[in-house]
Amino acid sequence: MERIAFIKTGWAIDYRGEEVVGRHQHINRYAEAHERFNFLQAPDGRYYAYIHPIGAHFSTPRPLESRGWTLIFVAARDGDGPITVVGYYENATFERQFTDRPEYGTVPFPLDADGAHFSYVVSADKATLIPLEDRQIEISGDHMKRTPVLYVRGNRDEQNQPWREELASLAERIVGSQPDRAKERPPFLKFPDAEHRKQVELAAMQHAYTMFDSLYDIGDVSSLNLGFDLLFSDRVTGEQLHVEVKGTSMDTPHFFLTRNEYNYHENPRWRLFVVTGALDEPVGHLLDFDQVYETFDLTPFAYEGVTKKVL
Repeated sequence: MERIAFIKTGWAIDYRGEEVVGRHQHINRYAEAHERFNFLQAPDGRYYAYIHPIGAHFSTPRPLESRGWTLIFVAARDGDGPITVVGYYENATFERQFTDRPEYGTVPFPLDADGAHFSYVVSADKATLIPLEDRQIEISGDHMKRTPVLYVRGNRDEQNQPWREELASLAERIVGSQPDRAKERPPFLKFPDAEHRKQVELAAMQHAYTMFDSLYDIGDVSSLNLGFDLLFSDRVTGEQLHVEVKGTSMDTPHFFLTRNEYNYHENPRWRLFVVTGALDEPVGHLLDFDQVYETFDLTPFAYEGVTKKVL
């Protein structure tokens, strides 16, 4: 890779129009940012990304060469966490000015919170967004600090410090290790059919018995709507655990909690038993809430509107 740079952006799940969170004042005020579409494929097949203006004059990035860049996008996890790699562009081009996204005039497309067009300053034919569960690579923010662009290879001769080459090597590993997701569709919330859900649920419950029956007397209380499924009673001490069971047929853990289930986590006896590969080769993990919070992003995906005043 001849030219490599790291790009600091806001944090989002899919960058195809979803909410962006970050430290920038405009993001905090409006819960939006122009980078919300950084991994949305435009009608012409290209990807267009916004980068925050640089300095007091709100300048665009000005590398010596505008074409042929590998751009690694990083963001503060959840807006204020560690700097984490979220995706990358290959063979990208820097524009000399902020330009309206190409959707305008061709397809219906929203305006931003100020009534202006969403814009971009870099584009590429190929972009790879790293799914949330795979965003495990973190970098130090010491060198980026307030700049949104960090050139690590192929710009100026004086920008050849060892730490830049270390980041360039990291970029090569990132691009080389990711599966080709260029043709993947954006992830949408999709529930399997009721029969499949039932099979996964029963398999996950059975795996709980398989793993813990020698240690606990286990009672199924899932029909009582208590906020958990299984009552574990230690065979020696009698101490109880209140275990919510979640299963998936996939290899990556993913689950939904009802309001009742989520609220019950404040009980110190609450545990989550999450099972992957439930229908084939189940693997289970028993977690307390601190471990759940450290391992998963818990985000509400729906809000209930209950009438409190007659219209």
